[in-house]
Amino acid sequence: MRKKSFLIIGHTGFIGQNLLKKMKKEKKQLFLISRKISKKNKLKNEFEYDVFDNYEWFKHLKNNMTIFFLAYDNDLYNIEKNKDYLLKIIKFCIHFNEYIIKKKIKINFIFTSTATIYGVTKINQTVNEKFPDKPLSLYDKSKLYFENIFLDYTKRTNLNFVSLRLTNIYGYYSHKKQMNRGFLNKLINKSINNIQIDIFGNGTNKRSYVYIDDLINAILITEKKIEKLKSKIFLICDNKSYSFNEILNIIGKSLKKKLKIKKMNYPKLIHKIEKRSFNGSNFFFKKNTGWFPKMKFDHGIKSIINESLKDN
Repeated sequence: MRKKSFLIIGHTGFIGQNLLKKMKKEKKQLFLISRKISKKNKLKNEFEYDVFDNYEWFKHLKNNMTIFFLAYDNDLYNIEKNKDYLLKIIKFCIHFNEYIIKKKIKINFIFTSTATIYGVTKINQTVNEKFPDKPLSLYDKSKLYFENIFLDYTKRTNLNFVSLRLTNIYGYYSHKKQMNRGFLNKLINKSINNIQIDIFGNGTNKRSYVYIDDLINAILITEKKIEKLKSKIFLICDNKSYSFNEILNIIGKSLKKKLKIKKMNYPKLIHKIEKRSFNGSNFFFKKNTGWFPKMKFDHGIKSIINESLKDN
């Protein structure tokens, strides 16, 4: 029996690095693709492609390969300026699926999507997979098009596709590797260094957070149960959300200091999606897989603080 192969697209990012670390321990047959890789420390089966512009990477696809598709441009405002971005994503989705049809290969495809596809939800709503999709940004619309095109192709190809709509993913990531990565990391680093923290609005907007280790477990469970989960969309979140004020309180208590906080009006050009509150339910994914977030939010924050203190 041929050994299963795995392709991580976007392995140099935060999620990709943690997934790669976990899979290396399990000695999987890995292929790696990112837009930029280190020429000095190039890994085995590691390749440099912009996957949305250069389809040459398709030649590395193998029958029964599992793809973890993590790569995406997350710059909300930059994408809004690029009116051709949506067309580029649609073109890629079609070319990829037509290629595997032509080559008659089976692919397992796990896509990391986003919970912001649901649009602006209210603080008193609990969002689940039955909520209507109301994407407001080109970023969200492109992720929804990606999902819909791939789901449509699953009806007539050897494609097992699952989309995981992620909420806010957090965890320690050394600023020596990527300065101030992520909203929570920025807050923590500013708090440690006694730098003023600017909060837009009154700080009561809530968000759901999932610790990186819990997300990696969710991704790997999805791979193991792909036949059961195929052709479905799942919301990956904690069942409890936290306001910015609550987060700052947790950070302040953990550091045993009063933080320098300034509340400001929202900038005039801020995107509407950034003003949202979000409460989600992971019931559907838990029901199908048994997964649930193991890391308590305050413990996760303390873990980042402890590691960040070593960096400073």
